[in-house]
Amino acid sequence: MNTLFKSSTFALSIFFASGVMAATGSGHAQAELSNPLTITNSANINFGTIAIDPGTGPQTVGLNRFSGGLVSCPATYVCSGTTHYGQIALTGAPNTGVNINLGATGILSDGSGHLITFEPYFIPAGSHEHTSSLILDASGLASFNVIGEITFSGAETAGTYSSANSGGSGYTITVNY
Repeated sequence: MNTLFKSSTFALSIFFASGVMAATGSGHAQAELSNPLTITNSANINFGTIAIDPGTGPQTVGLNRFSGGLVSCPATYVCSGTTHYGQIALTGAPNTGVNINLGATGILSDGSGHLITFEPYFIPAGSHEHTSSLILDASGLASFNVIGEITFSGAETAGTYSSANSGGSGYTITVNY
């Protein structure tokens, strides 16, 4: 038994004397690359010419989603001219779903400090829809249409209002995978 104890002690001293046991292995990593998303404004929203009646109080003029962008005009206003809904084109990864969020408002300016606010929303998702989703086609392309509405107080100053004029800002579009 004394020999067994000495042998065991010797084996343990060799084990401890050789240091800590080491092992080598490998880890793994992964990266998925995706096509960047691009957004192109293919056509601007155009509400046409609107003659407001200041005596009627607040009134709303909107692009009608059911009529391909014709203006829905209150009976006390006169709406004329060329109207059009906005068109947005997307490019990204083929056959991939994307989420789209429109900002709640845009600012139209006459360039002289007079502002009006408009609310954009999707066609055909429905009135006042600011979020939507769609799937890019096999080429990585998709498009959607945007309409909107303007609520007038009746006290607005006559002029040509645009988001491109000084003080104006278009609506924001955020798209992500």
